[in-house]
Amino acid sequence: MNLFDFTEIPADGEHWVRFAQEFLQLFGFHIETPPYRDTENVFDFCAVEQISGKFNSHPFRWLVSCRHKAATRTAVKESEEADILERLLRSRADGFIGFYSTSASSALEFYLAELKNRFLVKGYRILDAKFLEMYLATPGFARISFRYFPNYAQTHPVLHLVDNNYLPILCEHCRKDLFKTLFTENQEGVIVRLRRRKETPTETEIIANLYVACKGECDAELQAKYCSEKKLNTVGWTDLSDLVDSSAFLDWTLSLLRKIGTDELTYTTSALEKELYLLKALAQYTLREPTNKNNPSPQLVSKDNLIFD
Repeated sequence: MNLFDFTEIPADGEHWVRFAQEFLQLFGFHIETPPYRDTENVFDFCAVEQISGKFNSHPFRWLVSCRHKAATRTAVKESEEADILERLLRSRADGFIGFYSTSASSALEFYLAELKNRFLVKGYRILDAKFLEMYLATPGFARISFRYFPNYAQTHPVLHLVDNNYLPILCEHCRKDLFKTLFTENQEGVIVRLRRRKETPTETEIIANLYVACKGECDAELQAKYCSEKKLNTVGWTDLSDLVDSSAFLDWTLSLLRKIGTDELTYTTSALEKELYLLKALAQYTLREPTNKNNPSPQLVSKDNLIFD
């Protein structure tokens, strides 16, 4: 059973083409030509990727054939991909991509392999339901997951990219990614803040370090490491699972802003950097990825007017 229900995308074909274009754009492809309908009611368009070598780079043009057969759950047959060579020539394409909501038949796969072996096409790829699912559930694809699969988005955690790459939250002891375990295993991650031991009762509380760990053995090992010789005390534990709730995440952020730099609390530079990293990493789940519809006009918000970079 598929993780994503591709029948959520209407079977008219045009919606599937739009989904294919947005999916490939997230991969870095440039959509070069608008889709067109041929006599067989097939939607094709061209997607271009830049191939880089040590001394040169060049564009590689793919002819993308979109076939949406999720409603029938049948593979795309060789007879349904008529005149591939003619379509490649007409599009001045170097390679062929089958963008399918089901799969390609073995006969179609064999035919495409023969075209490549005979040097009639430089390359081919089949992006079928399994391939698409593998990426749709990963950070960075939340925008189209929400738009095209609303039922999935309501029942599954979706991570957004707030940076160029996914930001893991690793246990400092065993290096497990505790962020991902929040949604798949026991919610065992904990944030532990370490304060410098006060010499007098009137001293400002200084958070000198913090770590993230699995509850139990990993936490105990790190406490022993930090607190035995470095004059540090644990000041508090926060469950990671508590902070993936949007309102709790906001409360945590506002509390941090209110306290930092006051007589009540201050941070060392290294501890603050770790806290800010956690804030940014957790935002991958707690903040919704903006769409063009929700983005403010670029004329209204400029970088010079922002408080933080």
